[in-house]
Amino acid sequence: MRMQTITLPALVAIVLIATGLRFHLLGAQSLWHDEGNAYVQATRSFSEIAENAGRDIHPPGYYWTLALWRGLHGDSEFALRSLSALASILSVALTFGLGQRLFGRVPGLLAAVFVAVNTFSIFYAQEARMYALLTLWAVAAMWALTGLIRTGRPRDAVLLAAFNIGGLYTHYAFPFVMIAQGVLFVLWMGASLY
Repeated sequence: MRMQTITLPALVAIVLIATGLRFHLLGAQSLWHDEGNAYVQATRSFSEIAENAGRDIHPPGYYWTLALWRGLHGDSEFALRSLSALASILSVALTFGLGQRLFGRVPGLLAAVFVAVNTFSIFYAQEARMYALLTLWAVAAMWALTGLIRTGRPRDAVLLAAFNIGGLYTHYAFPFVMIAQGVLFVLWMGASLY
């Protein structure tokens, strides 16, 4: 059987496993302190979220997203945490895309499996906090960066900028991801000269 015909079913199976692991008992525990703070932030208006986030240790992007999500899905623990679960599942799929772009289908699938069953990824996928969304932005930005480096298409530059903006609005640690992007870009360009 050819690798192409195996790849899609394998990726679907990996994503389904990731989904099961992330949604298993998602609403079983009540919100803990920081999740409660995220919930309270999400009950405010967008301007109030921005104002309060200015006094917080996190930028307002996650809270704005959670407020929209809450408006669509409700206030239960399951509903609030499902945003993180979805972001984490998308991270698994994008990890495959990044791995495939860099090393091929099999390494992409192995990377997706690693993220799908990674206990930290599962833990943060089950919290109403910004860490799963931060991971999604980081993987998406690296995926766009590799596309930009390989093809030079303006579309990839726009995606990279959008993902980086999303990351910057989600967590103040995201500049470290951008520094890593810069280092990788310099190394990649240096290697292409030889």
